[in-house]
Amino acid sequence: MPKNKKQFSLSRQKLALLVLEWSVGFRPAGSVWVLLLALRGFSLVEIGFAEAVFHAVSFCCELPSGLLADVLGRKWTLTASHVMFVLSTLLMVVSQGMAGVCLSLAISALGYNLESGTREAITYESMLQVGQAADYLKFSSLQNGVYRFSGGGAMLLAGAAVLLGWRRAYLLDTGIALIGLAAALTVTEPERDAPGTTLQSFPAALAETVRGAWALLRSDRAAVRIMVLNALVGACATLTGFYLQEKVEAAVTVPALLGPALFALGLGGGLAGFLTGRLDRLSYSKTAALTGGGVLLCALAARGTRLPVLMASGLLAGLLDDSLELVSDKRLNDRFPSAQRATLISVSSMIFSVFMIPLSPFFGWWFS
Repeated sequence: MPKNKKQFSLSRQKLALLVLEWSVGFRPAGSVWVLLLALRGFSLVEIGFAEAVFHAVSFCCELPSGLLADVLGRKWTLTASHVMFVLSTLLMVVSQGMAGVCLSLAISALGYNLESGTREAITYESMLQVGQAADYLKFSSLQNGVYRFSGGGAMLLAGAAVLLGWRRAYLLDTGIALIGLAAALTVTEPERDAPGTTLQSFPAALAETVRGAWALLRSDRAAVRIMVLNALVGACATLTGFYLQEKVEAAVTVPALLGPALFALGLGGGLAGFLTGRLDRLSYSKTAALTGGGVLLCALAARGTRLPVLMASGLLAGLLDDSLELVSDKRLNDRFPSAQRATLISVSSMIFSVFMIPLSPFFGWWFS
């Protein structure tokens, strides 16, 4: 942890955080995992079950990972998450059936658990340390844009991923995950109100973090409402995007156009930064109603077979979901204390998993 603010470079920290966003987003195999599993012969119901396993693990590990980030530090928790991403891609390379796929997704879920809350917390605390917390929404929108556009770039390589074969494609993802791991090691732990934790003080620090987080959840009903609404809309939009991959692949008549079509499909979320400023000026109830209603219409329209309708549904669902996510993230961070920030953001992600567990197989059936 830096001893004074002069040792801390926000610009260097931002660069490392943006590289992390790129490394998580630019996964040619991971971005079309539904399509790759379908091409391996797995049914949409089986794929929905595998996704449910992912979120079952995520549900169990989300809160402990947030506690670790708050108690032990954000940098090393973030580093551990990228170790999990490397292991997950390697496990997918050697998988032979559904058991191997589920194990890989379980490790991947743990990686996202360790990153979830940690990335937001270290970003907010870094900006808070130099008095730039007011610019958090602007930078988090940039992070989201980098993540979404790099994900779109990965989608553009969907055809190449199919031609490479799923094993080689996942080896490529492994290399990219290693770049993310290197970037995580360059991140600086920002100064926090929480004292340093030793092995002896860990139980007491853990208990204090749990008490502080629980106290806020009991007293701040507005924060809980933001978490629930954001998670529900996010689950519906995420699953719509997942299953649209297979529908778009079936609707594209020229194989060479599959990559560009999937690339365009992922651009909606990258444009969310243009909408968040306007939505942030509305009450949260109005913002959630507008974005949630739009995502529901997109999920209904995405059952069709016409490519323009499928593309429009995916683009709009991503735009509305990410816009609500960014507004929710800003408002929650403004309410959360530093010592429990990662834990409370992890609670928000855990609520997302609660919705994803039953909705994953349901959406698999819905789009079958």
